[in-house]
Amino acid sequence: MRYLDPVTLARLRNLRLGSLRRRAEGASGGRHRSVSHAFAQEFAQHRAYAPGDELKFLDWKVYARKDRYFIRQSQEEQSLRAYLLVDASGSMAFRHAGERSKYDHAAALAVALAYLVLRDGDSAGLVTFDTQPGALLPPRQSLAQLDWIDSALAGRKPGGETDLGAVLRRVGARLARRSVVVVLSDLLGEPAKVLEAVKAFRARRHEVLAIQILDPAERDLDFEGPVRFEDLETEATLLCDVATVRQAYREVFDRQLRLYESGFHQSGIPFAAVYTDERPDRSLERLLALVR
Repeated sequence: MRYLDPVTLARLRNLRLGSLRRRAEGASGGRHRSVSHAFAQEFAQHRAYAPGDELKFLDWKVYARKDRYFIRQSQEEQSLRAYLLVDASGSMAFRHAGERSKYDHAAALAVALAYLVLRDGDSAGLVTFDTQPGALLPPRQSLAQLDWIDSALAGRKPGGETDLGAVLRRVGARLARRSVVVVLSDLLGEPAKVLEAVKAFRARRHEVLAIQILDPAERDLDFEGPVRFEDLETEATLLCDVATVRQAYREVFDRQLRLYESGFHQSGIPFAAVYTDERPDRSLERLLALVR
């Protein structure tokens, strides 16, 4: 696979989605817990134990054989269904100083999340978008789905403009069943419209997580001398002496980041700004720590 190497896979082994699962169960009125933990239901499969699961539902016979903890699941369990929404617009192609592009980092995070979901016997699907939503890869529970998600992301080249708020609304209209929706984007748009669009998923009873993908150069603007900047979506250019605008730029950058942090926090949506020089497992660890 292109986006999940053996080293990252090993680092993901200690990450669990227990808090996300409990959040989804709580928002659905506890239906997931009341059914899946009933021994009277016909047994279907096991899933890995996650911190927070009730110990009385551990299968001790499996533990004795494998020396690992597993929870019994019934056939009627409502599995967690996750949609990974990956921004493939032109701005996501940006990369600086040898780091992976924002798109590649978003893809790596998406595949890592898909692995965590599928590992626990749940289902993961994918939608990429630019000006319009791309083809929808429906959620499936098979581990073979991980290869399909990786291949779909590897075959997509970021490009074109996007109206992030509008396209997220169109994506939301396509998700008929209640799901966990993870938005992976640089969120380069008008914060008020983007926040409104992301919150619309909550109005449709989806659980939402937002991950802003940024390059360190976008935060620091650590260029020297006159630099010609090009908009990767519109191809417009601007020549300027960076030293004369760096301070004002950083103030605008920080202000926009604070708008997203406060807006998502007030809406109860877990949000993390991550950078392309950060390991995917650490980015996900920070995000999942915010899920309550």
